[in-house]
Parts: sequence; C-alpha cells; structure tokens
Amino acid sequence: MRPYMPSSKRARLRLKAMAPEDVLASFHAFLERLLIRGVTISLQRYSSLGPRNLCISGGGGLNIKWNSALRASGLFDAVWVPPFPNDSGSAIGAACAAMAVQKGLVELEWSVYSGPALRDSKVPPEWDAAPCSMRELAILLASKKPVIFLTGPAELGPRALGARSILASATLSGMKDRLNDIKLREHFRPVAPICLEDRAPDIFIPGTPDRYMLFDHRTRAEWQDKIPAVVHLDGSARLQTVPRTSQHKIAELLVEYEKLTGIPLLCNTSANHHGCGFFPDVAAACEWGRIGHVWCDGMLWTKER
Repeated sequence: MRPYMPSSKRARLRLKAMAPEDVLASFHAFLERLLIRGVTISLQRYSSLGPRNLCISGGGGLNIKWNSALRASGLFDAVWVPPFPNDSGSAIGAACAAMAVQKGLVELEWSVYSGPALRDSKVPPEWDAAPCSMRELAILLASKKPVIFLTGPAELGPRALGARSILASATLSGMKDRLNDIKLREHFRPVAPICLEDRAPDIFIPGTPDRYMLFDHRTRAEWQDKIPAVVHLDGSARLQTVPRTSQHKIAELLVEYEKLTGIPLLCNTSANHHGCGFFPDVAAACEWGRIGHVWCDGMLWTKER
C-alpha cells in the first residue's frame, strides 16, 4: 500500500520535477487566462458603450503575450500600448498632463529616441580606436562577433531599440546562450530580433509593424533554423521592426547587413550593466569589458588581445 501524501506535497514534488522555464510558462498562461476572463466580465457591464479602444498602461504593458492576447480576444476595436507604459514613462505623462492644462489638447511632437545624449569620455588605453563604416561593421557582425552599438540620444523606457544595444548575428545557434552569459541572465531568456519592417511579414506571424517590442510574433517554420538565436522556446519572438527609410543609424546597419547576408535582422539586447541603466558613454561600455568591440558614430573600439 502506498503511503498517504497530502495533495500540496504532491504538487510541490511535481513542480520540482519540472524545468524552471516550464513552471514559468504554465504560471504565465494561467495568469493570461485570468486576465482575459476578468476583462470580459468587466466589459459585460458596459455592453451599451460605443467603440471599444483599449490603452494599456502600467508595467504589465511590457508583457508582449498579454498584449497580444488582449488584441486577439476580439473584445476591443483597437489596442494601443505606449512605448514605455511602466514607471519610466511617468515623467512624460506628467509633462503631458501639465501641457494639456496650460494649452489644451494639442499635438505632441516627440521621439522615442529622446533620452540622454552620449557623454564625452576617456576610453581605457587598452582599447584601440579606428574609423568603421556601416559596411565594415556589417562584415564584423557577419563574422559572428557581438558588438556594442551606441549612437545618438538614448531610448526612452526600459528596452534597447537600437541606440544603446548589443547586436549580434542571429544565424548562430549558440549566440542566444552566449549573449545570456554575457548579460548574466538565465539560459532560457529570449533574445529579441531587430528587423527591417518591410521584411518582417516574410519571417514572422503576423510580422506587423512593432517598433517598440510590444506584441508577440511567431517565427515562420522555414525561418526557425535560419535565425535560431532569436527564436524563443515556444517559437515566438519579441520583435522590433525598423522602417528601411528611418534616419536612425540602426536602419542603415540593417540594410548593409541584409545586402551582405540576405538576413534582414540581428540579435538585439540592451547595452548596460546587470540591473542598471544604459551605458552613458563609450568608456562605460569599454570598462564593462564583457564584449570586445564597441561601435559609436563611425568609430570602432577594439580591446587588445
């Protein structure tokens, strides 16, 4: 006869036998179902209202799977998420509220690339500097070497969008693990693709414009083996799209990389110390020292071997 075991203990034993990523995925899916059910119940109270347009704010707005689930639920006519819905957007929200009081509801001119400019800095002497064109940088990335990419004002919000990024080729299967090791993150963490916008539908489903990494996309089956470093465990990707015509330097690099390799995307993760903000200058990236190449506005710094 098997000894009696309380159900709570059996549940704990089952959890111990599961991989951490499976536990997280199960809990995430459970919360997603609760979210959709709760929103559905709430909307039933207001069934007589007109168009239903949803704006998501708060830290939960950075959860791409929940955003996509709300958009796919059919409960709303449109779903919009600001580029930085968490606390990092509070300052701009407060400024907009004050402007509305003083000037009324006027059009706001802004760019997500409105953060601090790069500071002048003294790079450690063991780093060599040399001019580096976008074509030359694309060749370096195609050789499977990650590069810290710094240009212009920083992004607003918590996600690297090509101004304070670590970029790398997505065609190497081990690149995701390498980047996660560099960033001191768990091995199952995804690495985001940054992709030319007009090519995104060829590679991802739906592949619609997603310039701030706010919705979930699935990698098409025929591309999963071509870009394994940006394919998450469930086949999804936290995609960022960049218009080919954008004046930002990251668009120019993606165009050059596509010409060279036929691949219109790169791995993209934030250039920062673990748990801290973006690098403020080249010196900070070099002093960090976990990647041997730093590109900044036409110059490449390389750590001496």
